[in-house]
Amino acid sequence: MKPLSFPFPLNIGTDIVHIPRITRLLTHPGDYLTRFTRRILCDQEQQDFHRRFGDSLKARSFCHKHPPPVPSDVTRWLAGRFAAKEAARKAAPAGAASLGWKDVMIRVQEDGGHFGEGVSRRPEIIYLGNNEDGNEGRVAKLSISHDGEYVVATVLATG
Repeated sequence: MKPLSFPFPLNIGTDIVHIPRITRLLTHPGDYLTRFTRRILCDQEQQDFHRRFGDSLKARSFCHKHPPPVPSDVTRWLAGRFAAKEAARKAAPAGAASLGWKDVMIRVQEDGGHFGEGVSRRPEIIYLGNNEDGNEGRVAKLSISHDGEYVVATVLATG
């Protein structure tokens, strides 16, 4: 008997990142933090990053041979973005090779801006660029979790 195909045009992508790996990357000689963020974050995410962490990063004294440690909250945030973008690329209809890091944006829903205590804001994926239907960007669902030294992200996108 021939198996039936899945009845919905959905794609799923998952990625896991070991946070110490990102820490090692960000402490390479030279200003690798800036190089890393410019490589993986689109313009809007760059603005969000600097708005969120600008003050804590300005306080770092810098030496090219021995860069200062990157604050752990910055490293965790970047590890989460990296995992989410990789999961989103895997969930893209044409696969990960069809998209670059900046073709995918992680956006946090602002549901009116009011959140109760213990309520988390829901991040989502935006595939940037024009789609076949002429719309700019396509939204996908994102689940992201941090636990100890790991962050895992899963994306569900329409095919």
